[in-house]
Amino acid sequence: MEALQVGQWYSLPGVDDVLIGLITRDEFLSYPEWITQRNTRNRIKKKGVIDHLRKLFPTHHVVALGELTEDDVWEDGTEYDAGQGWRLDANSRGLVWQEGLSDRVPENVLAVKYRDKTLTGLRSIYWAFDNPTAAEIAAEVVTGCMKSLKLLPKTKKFKEGQFVTALSYTCMWDNATSYGERGLWSDSDSDDVTQSEYKRMKTLEAVYEYRETIKAVDALLDRTGYNKQFDQTFLTALFLFHLKYGPFDDKVQMLCSLIAETALDEDGDVIPVPVASKGKLNAASWIVRENNTPSRIPNRGKIDGFYEGVPFFCYWLTIASEQGLKHKQNEGPKVGYRKWFDNTFMKRKNHLDLVAELTTTTES
Repeated sequence: MEALQVGQWYSLPGVDDVLIGLITRDEFLSYPEWITQRNTRNRIKKKGVIDHLRKLFPTHHVVALGELTEDDVWEDGTEYDAGQGWRLDANSRGLVWQEGLSDRVPENVLAVKYRDKTLTGLRSIYWAFDNPTAAEIAAEVVTGCMKSLKLLPKTKKFKEGQFVTALSYTCMWDNATSYGERGLWSDSDSDDVTQSEYKRMKTLEAVYEYRETIKAVDALLDRTGYNKQFDQTFLTALFLFHLKYGPFDDKVQMLCSLIAETALDEDGDVIPVPVASKGKLNAASWIVRENNTPSRIPNRGKIDGFYEGVPFFCYWLTIASEQGLKHKQNEGPKVGYRKWFDNTFMKRKNHLDLVAELTTTTES
């Protein structure tokens, strides 16, 4: 059997867009990661991943590359020239080899190079290797999307993509027409794309569409700090609040600092939030009491909990912003949290429609 020559590419009979070749490990590592590759360094910290890659197996010698055959432009406006190449697979392997975390490293690897004239075509090939329903969890899909859009989160929570459920519910409430009644978990009716591809495309679309809100909530948590009370339910409320009112004012920032227990008095002590079972309470006390003794959100952490909790938090965020933290009241909205949320808070056009109107007004 004739051996492959290092550095020589070979075509497959009848397959024009796939080449195979034996290349050095260093040449493979010289290729950049694919545009939406998840956070590889975080990934290799996971025990299941590093345990699998710590030992060099024969299958680890096979890698995948992608090559753009015509000039193209990515979603964020970045231009790529024909001939640009990427690592489509084995990115975690490559980092493990670079960090010296494997028992052995290959001198050469067998590379399969997939060639396409469009970036979206290469993206589909990349997705075939990294399936979000199997190889990648949803949070890692989000980190890859943020990377492709050059979003640089400040907090650990956002760096790790730990807001994807909140983003999905935001999509559902703000723009169900585009994202469906289940947000990012909605299925496609089209036979032209797989469900995996569809969910990835919608996730990338959502990260791009809501990028300013993602940045704003991340910056808020960076300023105020956060704790376990800043779960996906509360994050959803913060997303929707920002979409409705814009930048977080000082009162909302103080509210979040009180919830996070990072607000300090003149002596440097944590400012306690008074909680009583009866009587008038301010917005912070209403939220902290619910966090400590759930009554209005009995299903928190479950699907029903979002329908209970998001209206509750949106209401008290609104009260804090409009009335201040000195304002106290005996109860929430007289019509109930959910009815107030549906009929008052969400009685607005989604932000894409507002942007379109502003654009039309400016042009006229």
